[in-house]
Amino acid sequence: MRRHIPVALVSLSLLGTVACNDFLTGNKLSSNPNQPSQASISQLFVAVQAGQFAMQEGTVPMMICMWAQQCGGTNGRFVEQAGRYVFGESSNIGANGGDWALVYDAGGLVDIRQVKADATAAGDSTWLGIAKVWEALAIGTASDMWGAIPYSEVTTSATPALDPRFAVLDSAESLLSQAIAELTNGAGAGPGSVDLVFGGDRAKWIKAAWTLKARYYLHTAESLGAPAYTNAITAALQGISDVTGGSDLAGFHSGSGAGERNMWAAFQASSSFGQDIVAGKPLVDIMNARSDPRLPAYFCLNTAGAYVGQDFNVPVADVSAFGCNPSPLRFEDTYSMPYVSYAENELILAEAYNQTGDDVNGILHLNNARAYANATYPPTAGPPATAALPVLAGIVGAALLDSIMIEKYVAMFQNIETINDYRRTCIPALTVVTNNQGFANVPGRLFYPLIERNVNPNIPDPSAQLAPPSYFRNQGDVHACTLDTSP
Repeated sequence: MRRHIPVALVSLSLLGTVACNDFLTGNKLSSNPNQPSQASISQLFVAVQAGQFAMQEGTVPMMICMWAQQCGGTNGRFVEQAGRYVFGESSNIGANGGDWALVYDAGGLVDIRQVKADATAAGDSTWLGIAKVWEALAIGTASDMWGAIPYSEVTTSATPALDPRFAVLDSAESLLSQAIAELTNGAGAGPGSVDLVFGGDRAKWIKAAWTLKARYYLHTAESLGAPAYTNAITAALQGISDVTGGSDLAGFHSGSGAGERNMWAAFQASSSFGQDIVAGKPLVDIMNARSDPRLPAYFCLNTAGAYVGQDFNVPVADVSAFGCNPSPLRFEDTYSMPYVSYAENELILAEAYNQTGDDVNGILHLNNARAYANATYPPTAGPPATAALPVLAGIVGAALLDSIMIEKYVAMFQNIETINDYRRTCIPALTVVTNNQGFANVPGRLFYPLIERNVNPNIPDPSAQLAPPSYFRNQGDVHACTLDTSP
């Protein structure tokens, strides 16, 4: 059993106003004034976990949830406005300066690299390998959301160049390969109970690293085609295989205080904006159509006792919220939000097999993911009643890909990875939100924050970030995903 270690998660407001070159070229280990300047490896590692939990559960996934229309937005305040594509390099939620800081500041690369240095000095390959998995997740997520990012020069230049997205993904793949080798070596005691995810379990970290490798291979598939899918299969076959979900790389929340709750729960319960984010119509409609057993774990019933999602283009007054009593499972204080999971691993395999012409294995792994959903979220009597997902058969080709990606759209609720899947496949078909910001496509990434552009001339002007043919997409994203664009 893991002992209780206080982990104060970062609030949903901006964290600070310091740029990444200040974070990584200075001598400080952490900018947190409550920590000693010479923090122990354990203190630093707790900060890393808290920072990355916040990145995976904070402002970015909430914006993505609205952009992918798994969530809706109401009440007209900044939350709903972000869902209507009102965001920019200097606005509160859209600038995401706090999220940028979670990648580069304390709890991000600053502390991760010091953990790596301390682990190397101690000859602790276990701790070193785990730190490298966290670094790969941090930079991979940053590249998902900003495309080209500072990375290779962050410790050598006051104005680090932006590494192309594929170069960042190559770096993440290299880190994960190193991590797997170091964890297999297994020298050193590792973090033990200070590891809030797996308690220092090397085998589970190795599996998670392989699934992350498979995820990042998929991110290059639009450009690289079959080789990327083949690499994803090779990696995912060694990835998370625990059908209980007990080996998912997930957040840890004690729920003992406001700062230690699942951040989605904290937003609902402790923020005046908690009821501004609600269920999204496309996701709710998909789940209602098949009486999906996950419905009560995801949403509250509306006042009429039904699950109803918000449509940004045709607002509905009586929609399903996330904050009710009792809370849906995914919004409970202690819920461990999965960042890298068995369900994702199975759906990576399903897609990659389908895209390499092996629909037999494609549908096998799709059904594995559906069986996991049935076991984890047993059907309820309702009303409205939910039902186990049936085993699928006889689906091939493009129809099978559609079934796989729809299943992943449901399974990856609240996960940043959803926007990557949509950018790659344009599934499900989403109607662009009517907006006055000039977006003809669902946004695929964030603006670089103004705090970074002010000090780093390599950060492009916002107008350059929007210039055609980017459609506000990343390197390797071929599809714009307009209504008349098919995969």
